[in-house]
Amino acid sequence: MPATVLPEPAIEPVWTSQEGSMARDTALNRWPRIVQAMVDDVTFAAKSANEPQRLEAEELTKSLDSIREEIVADAALKPLERDGSSDIQRYNDQLVSLGTVSWLNSPWLFAECYMYRRVQSLFARSKGWKGYDIFKRQKDESLVKSRAAVEELATHFVENVMNARLGGRSSHAEEQKLLFLEMTQIALWGNATDLSLLSSIGVDELGSLQGRNAIEKNRRNVVDDASEAVWSYLAKPTRANRRIDIVLDNAGFELLTDLVYGAYLLESGQADYVVFSVKDFPWFVSDATHSDIDSLLEHLDNSVLFPNRKYIEPLVRRLRCLFEAGSMTFRSHPFWTEAASFHDFETTSPGLFKCLRSSALVIFKGDLNYRKLTMDGLWPHETPFRAALGPLGAGSGIRILALRTNKSDVCVGVEDPVRLESLTRESPKGEWLRDGKHAVISFSDGS
Repeated sequence: MPATVLPEPAIEPVWTSQEGSMARDTALNRWPRIVQAMVDDVTFAAKSANEPQRLEAEELTKSLDSIREEIVADAALKPLERDGSSDIQRYNDQLVSLGTVSWLNSPWLFAECYMYRRVQSLFARSKGWKGYDIFKRQKDESLVKSRAAVEELATHFVENVMNARLGGRSSHAEEQKLLFLEMTQIALWGNATDLSLLSSIGVDELGSLQGRNAIEKNRRNVVDDASEAVWSYLAKPTRANRRIDIVLDNAGFELLTDLVYGAYLLESGQADYVVFSVKDFPWFVSDATHSDIDSLLEHLDNSVLFPNRKYIEPLVRRLRCLFEAGSMTFRSHPFWTEAASFHDFETTSPGLFKCLRSSALVIFKGDLNYRKLTMDGLWPHETPFRAALGPLGAGSGIRILALRTNKSDVCVGVEDPVRLESLTRESPKGEWLRDGKHAVISFSDGS
């Protein structure tokens, strides 16, 4: 008998018109600054460009500045110009279905995706700036500034995973579990670029009370923590060729934590191969693209930028080896840069949906993926995660793990009323929803 799929929940997505919301603040304050930074980037890059590119850059900056002025003036959203990609029509169809909407009075998720897609269309329709990553300079600078965290992560992986080979020691089940919890915490908090948040326990401490206490301390700010359930699922004997998919969020240091997490899942025997999903083009400032993976490894190979080579070199060698062997691969798909909620996954991209259904586990990283998973709706916080997933929850057949630090108003899975009351009391203005210091490790087995 086929599993029963839950009906679409009656929850509306958050709008940029909602006073006091993160959506409103983002539209009013952050979007104009982000677009201005784009103008500044193109202006800087044009200084070293050839004459045709410089002339075209002037037009690009005018168009970008026009977008910024529209946001400030709360102009109506207008149809996207065609650039040869099929998703343009889907954006415009969504816009028609919404009726008359403006920058400060529209569904937040749609308007934000629309903004980045409109910017991409400018470059896609250009001659000398096709494929230009308007955010690359910021991504590279962020990685270089994270040198201490990179060195600490490399040390942790080489000593506790590569050298210890804990994954192959079946007699040490408790150590394997604790290492999984630790590595999952690293993947979760990777966008903090500060591993001082983590215990970084040593291999000799994994089975000790000290190791357990350190990991528990790190989990206190995880308001929905399903890591034990995920471990129980992954630790079960399974068929060969088990694939785990990781839908990436940010480039830079967070991307490194994700690659290391994928390598750990392979070393520990929890995955036979790992597939990373990247964006087709520059997206939401720091989201990872195919070229960001290459750039990351090239930066780590640079002994001037990263002079402490003891652990970084063996880490990079291992990552390159896993990519070359096909144990780790990456792919992109237009769906990841569309404005659709993931609730529309099966109807919008049935092929990708079917592919992910065959995965042993799909790990969604970051705030934007979490917003799309939950339809960017202001659910009651005690709503179970699998209920907020709608068609991707019960009966979907997709096993989902969301690793997300809280940076927007939507958050579900806080099913303990005592914990929810405590959070409300400690953060009367809802700071725990946005401060990046609280997080979720949410899991649905799709059954």
